[in-house]
Amino acid sequence: MGFPWQTAAAAAVGVGIGICLEKLRRVQTVRSSSDVVKSGVDVFVKKDQLEEAVASCLKAVGTPPDKAALVAKVLVAADCRGIPSHGVNRAEMYCGELKAGLIDPTANPKISADSPSAANVDGCNGLGAVVAEFGMKLCIQKAKSTGVGFVVCHNSNHFGIAGYWSELALKENLIGFAFTNTSPFMVPTRACQRAGGTNPIACYCPGENGDSFQLDMATTTVPVGKIEVCHRKGQQIPHGWGVDNTGVRSTTSPEKVLVGGGLTPLGGLEETAGYKGYGLNMMVEILCAVLSGCHKVGPDVPPWRVDRGTPVDYGHCFICIDPTKLLPTGDFQKALSGYLSTMRQLPPGDATQSVLVPGDPERAEEGDAAKHGVRLNLQISLGLRALAQSFNCSQMLPQEIQGLPERATAPKHPHTV
Repeated sequence: MGFPWQTAAAAAVGVGIGICLEKLRRVQTVRSSSDVVKSGVDVFVKKDQLEEAVASCLKAVGTPPDKAALVAKVLVAADCRGIPSHGVNRAEMYCGELKAGLIDPTANPKISADSPSAANVDGCNGLGAVVAEFGMKLCIQKAKSTGVGFVVCHNSNHFGIAGYWSELALKENLIGFAFTNTSPFMVPTRACQRAGGTNPIACYCPGENGDSFQLDMATTTVPVGKIEVCHRKGQQIPHGWGVDNTGVRSTTSPEKVLVGGGLTPLGGLEETAGYKGYGLNMMVEILCAVLSGCHKVGPDVPPWRVDRGTPVDYGHCFICIDPTKLLPTGDFQKALSGYLSTMRQLPPGDATQSVLVPGDPERAEEGDAAKHGVRLNLQISLGLRALAQSFNCSQMLPQEIQGLPERATAPKHPHTV
């Protein structure tokens, strides 16, 4: 049985298609977890208009314009790269936290420990994107000076896609790593309750002529945002993504994962080597939370809910390496491009699908977004419209979203209820 609102929403979708058919499409083929969350009816909107709409919602709950613009840019960048789990889908949660007074939207980070190659940053409970930008830019400066930069941050909040921050280093021809801990969503191997976050790892490396290696992955089977997107759409999730409130029983219900259940570590169950993902998850927690001095670590990190009543105190870790300090002749970029080319030219197992390297699918999505507009699932678009309406700033929404059927509504996910 589906969620109660599914029947009405399905009918509304049909009306919506008639309104702006040229702006809607349905993803038919599912080959990966990303295809699952991108399936369904989509609305295509201009990037700058979407950023302005998200920023207007953030400003409505006290965020200064410059900081609102940065956060909106980070969220929309995720949608541009085909990562809807971390895109506009997050706006509702961010605004909920700000409205509840859980984040100081005006806070500016400050350095609490410093050395030529390393630093610790106090985020002062500011917006995660603001803290991350400060931390990564500091890390870049140190790498350019000494060859390596290592910066950790504490007292921060959700910072968006990890890859956004690694890309800042990439643009400076540096190797960039970005990590963060999060609230507990993962059920560790042999455990029966949540005890770790999605704890992503991002590593971007520059090649020649704009080519690059771009890895951005959760250390859980999927990030919790993919569960949220499926919940918004009333869509079941594949087995292996998460467990119900028993902590051990696989479920296809996104609601059961979000309410009382949890995510499996990367690799899944113990028999499929999920303990490796569990180990990577702990590694990220150590780098981000233990090393930076966060007050609470792992299972003790507050839940990411608007009713938590306390700051989450997330920690981040950024590492930058200047490859020219190790290979002064510049051979790194040339060698990397050769390696990437070799991998892409491997004989495919499926003749219809070429071999890719990390970052290729996201670059293709960005190219598509530049040509046709940013792709938003209908339910996420409706959720953004409802959010904007609640703050009396719906006039800032792109026309494609304003013109959706008035009867169509999207559910709130449990974190904001």
